[in-house]
Amino acid sequence: MNERVARLKKEVLTVKPGLSAERVVLATEAYKKYAGEPIYLHRAHVLEYVLDNKAIVVRPDDLLLGTLTEQVRAAILFPEYESTEMWLRKEIPGMSKRKSDPMVIQPGDEQKIMDILGFWDGKATEDLIYAEMPQKLRDGEKSGAFKSGGKGICSSAIHANFQKMFKIGFRGRIDRCNKLIDEAINSGEGVNVDKQRKINFWRATIIVLEAVIRYANRCADECERQAAECQDEARKVELLEMARISRKVPEFPPETFHEAIQFQWMMQVINNVESSSYSSSLGRIDRNLWPYYDADIKAGRITRERALELVECLFIKSTTVFYVNDEYYSQADAGYPTWQICLIGGVDAEGNEMCNEITDIVLDAADELRIAQPVALRVTKNMPEHIMRKAIRMNRDGIGNPAFFSDSMAQKMVTNKGATVEQARDWGIFGCVEPGPGCGGTDGSATGGNINLPKILEITLHNGIDPVTGLDVGLRTGDPCDWTCKEQLIEAYLKQVEHFWDAHMRTYRITTGIQASYLPMIYQSALIEGCIENGESIQDGGANLSFTNIFITAPSTLTDSIVAIDYAVFKQKVLTMDKLIDLCDTDFEGEERWRQYLINKAPKFGNDIPEVDKLSAELIDKIVKMCNLHSDGRHNGKFSCGNQSQTHNVPLGRIVGATPDGRHAFTPLSDNASPNMGRDTSGPTAAANSVAHMRHENFHGGSLYNTRFDPSGVAGERGVDIIEGIVKNYVDEGGYHIQINVVDDKTLREAQKKPEDYRDLVVRVAGYLAYFTELDHEVQDVIISRTAHLAQ
Repeated sequence: MNERVARLKKEVLTVKPGLSAERVVLATEAYKKYAGEPIYLHRAHVLEYVLDNKAIVVRPDDLLLGTLTEQVRAAILFPEYESTEMWLRKEIPGMSKRKSDPMVIQPGDEQKIMDILGFWDGKATEDLIYAEMPQKLRDGEKSGAFKSGGKGICSSAIHANFQKMFKIGFRGRIDRCNKLIDEAINSGEGVNVDKQRKINFWRATIIVLEAVIRYANRCADECERQAAECQDEARKVELLEMARISRKVPEFPPETFHEAIQFQWMMQVINNVESSSYSSSLGRIDRNLWPYYDADIKAGRITRERALELVECLFIKSTTVFYVNDEYYSQADAGYPTWQICLIGGVDAEGNEMCNEITDIVLDAADELRIAQPVALRVTKNMPEHIMRKAIRMNRDGIGNPAFFSDSMAQKMVTNKGATVEQARDWGIFGCVEPGPGCGGTDGSATGGNINLPKILEITLHNGIDPVTGLDVGLRTGDPCDWTCKEQLIEAYLKQVEHFWDAHMRTYRITTGIQASYLPMIYQSALIEGCIENGESIQDGGANLSFTNIFITAPSTLTDSIVAIDYAVFKQKVLTMDKLIDLCDTDFEGEERWRQYLINKAPKFGNDIPEVDKLSAELIDKIVKMCNLHSDGRHNGKFSCGNQSQTHNVPLGRIVGATPDGRHAFTPLSDNASPNMGRDTSGPTAAANSVAHMRHENFHGGSLYNTRFDPSGVAGERGVDIIEGIVKNYVDEGGYHIQINVVDDKTLREAQKKPEDYRDLVVRVAGYLAYFTELDHEVQDVIISRTAHLAQ
């Protein structure tokens, strides 16, 4: 990397994550000023006020304009979502010292925040949703059987239609809204109730897009001010060029590579200013930016080195964006992630291979920077071999980037969600691994929450009672001691799962209604297709396709537990059901020999054992189908179930007692779609085969597979061959997503002891990258506990 990029990287790595008071102060002023307006206009004016008054920051090495806060790396507060009474007032004072994802608050800012919180008491969506939840649903969530998401954060993640916006500019969107308003007023019988709501939405869209244009011009003003005082002629030229670009985009279409990447970043950063919009993708960046790069190269306006520098600046900017979470989510989603995935490779709408020079540049940027910006590579049959080898080599070298996605499986997933062939070929990622059809044509919420599969097994084994809390939350599915085979166990278990899916979906539909009523996203809605023509927000179902992703947690712990019961109770008959349940209830106290028996004798998922893999695939498929395509509460919205848990397996494990697979009480559950930590003992190919044999095409919300190698086992070109073979075999066998850490236990343990020496150690946590030393110690231990494979 060049000197500028090295300085920018160093600045981001050396600054401790902070929490800014700027947005919460401005938003609170706006909420008071515009109180009583129709909700669409009210929300638009809040964003407008924030953008018109937030600080303009242009740092000495910047090439891209627009910041989340006035600080280098800081989160912003959204009290309209986050409950002051439930956690903000309690947790803000200790935010800088908490165990997981601490944030430094600047002197004076903490008092500003605390002074404002009183205004928000009882007003946050988190408060409103819980107030509407019946006690039975509250009890179900309290037991840990499910955790419904979206209460305290924005209910939508988007894959913005970068191609469309590059083509028309924000002025094109504004012109379209003005035309639709004119047509609504002057056509037919004129305005009615439905038309008035649409008119309000279009006017709101105009307000926010004009505000973004003004913000971009304010950035240009600051560049010109600095240029007038600048003694460095080269920097002066840069500042004036940045000012020129910012006066052009995003108002008008870009014509050069620098203009396009500035447009992209401005779209992205404002999305994060409007809301806590987790999981809004950077899109298919090589597809979107290629025409501008190609034209610039042919015209001699840019060099490959300059394009690489700009991509690296974009990635560094992206890692400065993150959010504040409560104590639970700071560990459940540890490492300050925002899941702004950069997707490369794949095919075009006609099915033609689409890798280009930008694909290569993105990989080079990720390789040089080695920061926590996740890159995802679509793996196709005809992709250039040098792209695949470069991506594999980067993983072998331990940077955890890129992750690999089967292009053909993703297309099957989104087709099963209702996409056309063309939309399926143009799939993009929402969140960490959730595939969405037609980039820019869907709302893909990544905040739907989790269902806790081992917890529901625990409740099933206690006939509907949660033994940890004592709450009566399940169904009466019978005394387990009366069962004589695993089929009876599974039948009872699936009844309980269906019961808790229903409770989870009922809870989330309350969230859907509250979010649509109080917090429609105007700016987000302007960036995807459907909302403008339909005259309604994402939250109201305005997008062409609307999905809410909810996830299963710990399928491997569930599979291993059912296999252990079948083996020890029904087949070998060495334990009675009553005795096994008692062992779990007492956490195997004084009975370590039985715990070891269950761990070492019963077969385990992740070892390519056909009967175990078959049971897992069939059982999980039935569970997933109970969720897929049910209504999420919007007129066109549907649930999509995914097989992933991020790091929710850590806090969700704390509410699950010991399990029949030999896991101790209240310890972490299995990780995403991966085998139980340390139980995949037959090598990486066997482990990958077990995961691949799950029915990924029905994981509409994606699936996430973590694997790890010891560096000594994959050294040199032989290591590249080994990893490439495993990735390609995984895809051929039916897998969807695989991500790889190549790091040994010794390095990770040393990083725990001397974090200051390993500040830039990046690891794959879930569908995102994080700096290992910024992770909570318990999450670090979970990563270390993943099997470190030596070879095939």
